Amino acid sequence: MKKIACIVAGLFVALTMAAQTKVTWSMELGLGMSTWMGKDAGDSSPLFNQKVGVGIDVPLSGLVSFQTGLYWASKGASIDVDYVGANTKNVVDMHVNQNYFEMPLLAAFHVGTAANFDMVFTAGPYLAYGVNGKWNIDIDDLTVSYNTFGESKIEGEIVSGLRRFDAGVMAGVALDFKRWTVGLDGEFGCCKLASNSKTRNLAFFFTAGYKF
Repeated sequence: MKKIACIVAGLFVALTMAAQTKVTWSMELGLGMSTWMGKDAGDSSPLFNQKVGVGIDVPLSGLVSFQTGLYWASKGASIDVDYVGANTKNVVDMHVNQNYFEMPLLAAFHVGTAANFDMVFTAGPYLAYGVNGKWNIDIDDLTVSYNTFGESKIEGEIVSGLRRFDAGVMAGVALDFKRWTVGLDGEFGCCKLASNSKTRNLAFFFTAGYKF
């Protein structure tokens, strides 16, 4: 975690020094839904989630810029699984919440319009590190909760959590005004969430940002 924080801080300082006053900073909020995808995702359903953070835009030319930042992004999924016991059959309701520190590394293409705004198309990878979250399992009136990441002990047994590191591809489109931006982002995970599963993250966020 300390190494990732140092890398992020170094990247911000280097970009600021290189671009000087050309860098545009913004505070951004995103609201949307996330779920799991992949062969083992099963009947996963989306959860309402959010992300918030600081973004920076570094112009490279009149039409192209580099966008990055640091965000708190919440992801996860809801899953219903049939559980067959000795004499009963129940539906197990699982809600998985995954909170990440996330850093996008995007190429942004600015297309001017006749109105007073640009259309901005973005694409590129993202890196994320899982910070915390809860895995809630409901069976009838019984609820079991444990940490999403790391190991937990339940009734004397060690339960492994999801992998903390995640990476994938982001793509989006936004309307860029003088002080505001509004847009839609899609995030497609490329890393397996667990060693014994092929599930990956999938999320979409409507975003709004205020530029300084």
